[in-house]
Amino acid sequence: MNRKEFTIAGPSCVYPGGIWENSWLLKDKVSEIGLTFFQFQACLEYTDRELPSGLADLNLKYHVHLPLDYDWDMGVRHNFDITRRLIEKVRFLSPDKFVLHPPDRARLLEDFAHLWIKEGLPIETLLVENIRTCDFSGLWKIIEDSGVGICLDIGHIMAYDQYSILTHDFIWDRVSLLHVYGREDHTGHVKLPLISEEGKAILQLVLTRVQDKSSVLVEVFTPEDFLDSKQFLIEMAGPWGMNFV
Repeated sequence: MNRKEFTIAGPSCVYPGGIWENSWLLKDKVSEIGLTFFQFQACLEYTDRELPSGLADLNLKYHVHLPLDYDWDMGVRHNFDITRRLIEKVRFLSPDKFVLHPPDRARLLEDFAHLWIKEGLPIETLLVENIRTCDFSGLWKIIEDSGVGICLDIGHIMAYDQYSILTHDFIWDRVSLLHVYGREDHTGHVKLPLISEEGKAILQLVLTRVQDKSSVLVEVFTPEDFLDSKQFLIEMAGPWGMNFV
């Protein structure tokens, strides 16, 4: 049986400390780090103290989760200028994916994607994520036509009844990053061993359909939950013909 291979990733906020501490502690446990740039003002102030040059020597891949606090009422150019400055800060790490919580209006996403291309950035490196307030309804045409990639959050699909996303066949060539965890509830993200049987079935379906070599971010935020979730994922998906490196 041909086995699929996935890159296992961890967020840069699992352990106490900053990006360097987390990357150092995770470097023997994952192959990729998701840099969690959740608040734009704080991240714009990062220096080589928060982003030391040694990050490039850890034999890790990197991707970036763009800020959660973009104000789309300030305009697309405002948010893109922030994005461009953040990209410049991590250019030395050669991140290959940038995750955006999309606006709920297609024109805003279209304009953001246009600026991305105009900046000379590969459009497939811009990933839109399904979130509580956006299941891509109203955005499907621009997602398909623009060529943007997709970050598929399995927990959000289950928590917010977003199963219709999985009926769009073209997404499987666009998804290059998955967010996996047990479920999302009032406490946040719970560890993967607490996933429901339905959740397991959805995860198996998604892993079967997405591209080989896609990245899988174990999106939990304590060391114990992360290690438990990683081990559970490997053991659960092994019989499905999946390897994680």
